[in-house]
Amino acid sequence: MPYRTVDHDERAEAPVDQGIVGDVVAQFADPLAFYRELIQNSIDAGTPSIEVRLAYDEPARLMRVTVRDRGDGMSREIVEDQLLVLFRSTKEHDETKIGKFGIGFKSVLAPRPNLVIVQTARQGQRLTLHLHPDLTYELYDAGPAAQSGTSVELELAMEPDLSDDFIERTEAALVRWCRHASVPIELEARRRSGDEVAVRIDRPLALEHALVEVRDAADDGKLVCVVGLVTGTPAVGFFNHGLMLHETEEPLFGGVAAKIQDSRLGHTLSRDNVRRDDRYTRAVSHARALIDQALIPAVTRELAVRAQLADLRPYYELVNAIERAKLELPADAWVFPLVSEHRATTRATIRASELQRRAWGAAHPSPLTAVLAARGTPVLHLSPASQAWLQARVARSAHAHVASVNEELTAVAPVTLADTDHALLDLLSELLEGAYRRPPSIGLAKLTGACADQLVIADRVGDSIATPDPVFVLDQASALRNPFGKLLRLPLVLSVTHPTVVTARAGDPRVAASHLARAILLHYGKLDVARSTQLLALTLDRLGVA
Repeated sequence: MPYRTVDHDERAEAPVDQGIVGDVVAQFADPLAFYRELIQNSIDAGTPSIEVRLAYDEPARLMRVTVRDRGDGMSREIVEDQLLVLFRSTKEHDETKIGKFGIGFKSVLAPRPNLVIVQTARQGQRLTLHLHPDLTYELYDAGPAAQSGTSVELELAMEPDLSDDFIERTEAALVRWCRHASVPIELEARRRSGDEVAVRIDRPLALEHALVEVRDAADDGKLVCVVGLVTGTPAVGFFNHGLMLHETEEPLFGGVAAKIQDSRLGHTLSRDNVRRDDRYTRAVSHARALIDQALIPAVTRELAVRAQLADLRPYYELVNAIERAKLELPADAWVFPLVSEHRATTRATIRASELQRRAWGAAHPSPLTAVLAARGTPVLHLSPASQAWLQARVARSAHAHVASVNEELTAVAPVTLADTDHALLDLLSELLEGAYRRPPSIGLAKLTGACADQLVIADRVGDSIATPDPVFVLDQASALRNPFGKLLRLPLVLSVTHPTVVTARAGDPRVAASHLARAILLHYGKLDVARSTQLLALTLDRLGVA
């Protein structure tokens, strides 16, 4: 027989006004937040572990949800005077407990159960509570108990085709609210297919999808802060004993993600936020200090490590996170990857402070970057996707300008001349002298970079083209100078990859030299009717044609 009865229906009276309880229940935006509230009560009761079991009763069209702990359990006085009474709690001044307002248990009514059954054992006595949706209840003496603990079972009306979805939503709710719980939490269920579900919910306090994170504890471990950069949208979460009180995308720390755990933090009365009291203020201040003192140095170290990777995607992933978070690193903290001349496992790097006023960049290794590297000139990795960011970041951090190697420089790699090449170039030099002006010398080279598609360039370094080694570099202004000036005449360099030169080297040197002479004079705007006629006469003369 129940402890309390009423003659007309054998049920005890409702413990509080139904309208007030209805308002309290309605405040739980997520009806499955009752899992958090029950697990919170279990942790407060000192349980070493928690089990959540789902069992679908198809004939009865019921999902039976059970949350079981091995905590202290409840006496009759606690059940009647605390559990079932709204706004009454024994935990109000106990910092080791999470619950404070006497509201949490009423969340079991949020998913609209047909019946809530509580089995609790304390000091060798077991009680059974049946709580109905109209707030009436029966409380039974269930006899002696060998061990303490509490289980809360909800009977939820549910059609069979919704049972699997409920299992998935339960797991998601437990992960959302309880993933960092201070005790182990096991979820067990069976899908309609017969597959068993066995999931461990709890996990260490850490940021999801973190690129870099740091943590610190204070107040003898009561306060733990984790801050860092993440790949997704950064959120800030507040936890008590690992249960989430509140999570927000509000930029409390710019774009830095954070999790703050403090046994002194608590819910607001509405259960939808964390109380903004002195303890909250202190916890937030501690997280901000952690960002400045530990996160920024950690990000700096990680940036240097990623800049050396052969695959630079992780480097730019971190860079993007830094920019999104608006995290201000010291200027010298920025480390940039350099283009490697060989496909090695690591890349060379350079700090912003080591850059000159003018810096060079390229997307890939090339003979041009190899020459610059041999000279000790750094070439930054400058991919199309990163170019705008790198130029802006170098300007801010090093007050330098980044120019593209391939757009402003040309590598000149002289080739060894064959006998036919010597004959061709000698004839070309004679034709240019007869029609206009002989250059100091003419050579063949492979051009890489800005002038790679040019027929001919001017060699400002004099006779270096006459030797096949070393490769040298010209800037745009030098390569594109007019070699036929009145005061200064420069050697010519013909590109061995240009179609005109390729054809000329494969043909009759006399005819080829004539075509090249016309092409060179045309290239520099020096070909007119008189010179064209003169070239024709000289060519016919060498061909023995009257």
